[in-house]
Parts: sequence; C-alpha cells; structure tokens
Amino acid sequence: MKNLGTVLKELRKEKGLTQQELAQGVCAQSMLSAIENDVYIPNANLLINLANKLDVDLDEISLAKNFSIGHNQEFDEMVDKLCRSHQYEQLRQYLEQNKVVDNLETSHQLQVYYYYLGIAQLQTGALTKAIASLKRSLAEVDHLHLETISRLAYLGIGYISALQGNKTAAVDCVDLAFRNWSEYVYQENQNILYYLAALIYFKLNDYQNSTAYLVDGIAFIAKHDSHYMLANCYFLMARLSQEAHHDDERLESNKRRDLFTELYGEQIFKEL
Repeated sequence: MKNLGTVLKELRKEKGLTQQELAQGVCAQSMLSAIENDVYIPNANLLINLANKLDVDLDEISLAKNFSIGHNQEFDEMVDKLCRSHQYEQLRQYLEQNKVVDNLETSHQLQVYYYYLGIAQLQTGALTKAIASLKRSLAEVDHLHLETISRLAYLGIGYISALQGNKTAAVDCVDLAFRNWSEYVYQENQNILYYLAALIYFKLNDYQNSTAYLVDGIAFIAKHDSHYMLANCYFLMARLSQEAHHDDERLESNKRRDLFTELYGEQIFKEL
C-alpha cells in the first residue's frame, strides 16, 4: 500500500506544483519534504490544509474506470470525458438529448444511462431528480446479486439521503449496498464503496461508523494492491480527526492526541 507521503507527492506532481509552491502558506518546505518521505506524520489540520491547497474535494469522486454502455462508443467516450473533467452540467445536458435516450435498448444500457444521469443531477444540485434516476437504474437488477454499479447507485441514494438529513434511508442504503458482499469479484471501482459508506456516516455525524468503514476500506485497498481512493480515505480520516478533536475540546480540553496520527500509527497500518 502506498504511504501517505507517496500519495501526497503524486497529487502534488499531478497538480504541477513544486514542494515550495505547495508548502507556501501551509508549512515549511522542509516539513513537506519530511511528510512526503514518510519521516513525519502530519496532524489532521496540516493534512487538511495541504488537501485544500491541492483542491481535493471529498464529495467529488471519479471512477477508476467508467461503465460502458456497450454498443455506443460515442456515448462511452463522451461520458468518460465529461466525468473525468467534472463537467456535470454538460453531462446532464448531453444525457437528456433525445438522440441519446432513443438509442437505449437493453436493461444494462438503461441502468448505465440512469446511473450517470443521477450522478450528473446530484452534482448539479437536483437531488430529488437524482434519487429518481438512481432508483430507475436499479429497477431491473437482481437485488440479491448486485454488480458494482448497483452498489454505487444505492450509495448514491444513501449519500443524498444523508445530505437531506434522512438517517434511516441513508443507513438502509449502505446496508443494501453491502448485501452479499462476500460474493464480489474485485474491480477497482469497488474501492469507492467503503469510502462512500464512510462519507455517508460522516455526513450523519456518526463518526464511529464512518471511521470503521474507512479503516476497512483502507485494508480492502491494500489487500488488492491498489492505491485508487487512498488519498480520499486519508483526507476523510483527517476530517474525522478534526471533528473528534472538537468533541474532545468540549469534553476534556487537549487531553487527547490527534486522532489522525493515532489511526495512521495503529497496528493495521503497520501491518499493511
């Protein structure tokens, strides 16, 4: 598994930033160098400041590999292009064209179509329409043997429910997304499942369950020798640490170490 320092270094290089540019206004360049070389573990506040400088958005996720509709290369290429550039308004407009809808024939094509339409609506703030589209993507699936796209659709509905303060619906969707999970055949997109579950519980202010899914997710990513979604997991862990620290300040001022440092130093990470 890639350590935090390696993940930060790769993100920095993807953004075209030097160590000096990323460190400016956040920390000393020597400290950033120590973090990237895994000599120093940053506390939650420092890591979040670095994430902000790198424009990391915990609520904006790209699939490792976008789902194909099967027969339409133009559709696949357009969806992939717009998703990877996070142009969700353009994606919604593209999907709502009659020529796109009229070419849908099979249940698989309809599922992929409504999944992406739901995601585009979610990202552009049309939450009620997004839930309707994601539910339509689940209309003809085998609910006892879910594919990855179906599990993601359930978590999309759960995420929206969490944003709307509907805890019962959100938790139900997380449970449905992980139904018969032991049957999975690994795909890298599955790394998102644990992260989304953790994010849903984070939105519900349930930090215990959020942390549990996050730790399980990091173990899942490591087990499959992947690094996709690892940065998001680290940064969400830092946000959890901030919230835990705020709770501790209300209870026992400054008697607890930074939770991110504690979690990162736990035996699970040493073993991984």
